[in-house]
Amino acid sequence: MSLRNTATQWGSLAKALHWIIAIGVFVLIYLGLEQAGMERGDEKSRIRFIHASIATIVLLLMTIRVVWRFMNETPAHPQGMARVQALAADLVHWGLYIVVFLQLLAGAMVTGTGGRGLPVFGLFSIPLPVAEDHDAHEFWEEVHEFVWKPLAALVVLHILGALYNHFVVKNDVLRRMTHGVK
Repeated sequence: MSLRNTATQWGSLAKALHWIIAIGVFVLIYLGLEQAGMERGDEKSRIRFIHASIATIVLLLMTIRVVWRFMNETPAHPQGMARVQALAADLVHWGLYIVVFLQLLAGAMVTGTGGRGLPVFGLFSIPLPVAEDHDAHEFWEEVHEFVWKPLAALVVLHILGALYNHFVVKNDVLRRMTHGVK
């Protein structure tokens, strides 16, 4: 399997980044929802720290993924795919990129405007060029709390689209991002 993408399938780096980021996003949504209803305290602080550390890694990986996508060929949609379906797939993919970045950047801004750097599991912290600011902190917290909902909706659409293509249309869309085209 090639590291780079081809006209018909994703390369190994794109696949690895896709699945690692997908797992990261699921974990982040879970941890975000888990700590949302908790009272302030050590357990909530610990979960937030883990959440922020994973988000820092996912932000780095998303940046690599988008740069890699622009540096590589993008596999064409399968032959015979309806134009409206191809457009919907493109919109969902780019919507996911935008919303994931917005969610991660909003979380980073919550951290930065709260006077902290981005944590990486206690190993080090990445300082942000953002001043501590209570009003900005509140704004970015609201953005972060809102954006997970369209993110979750786009993730569901993405999964349903892949499953529809695999089981109903029976094309190679899902196989191209897993074990490869037959």
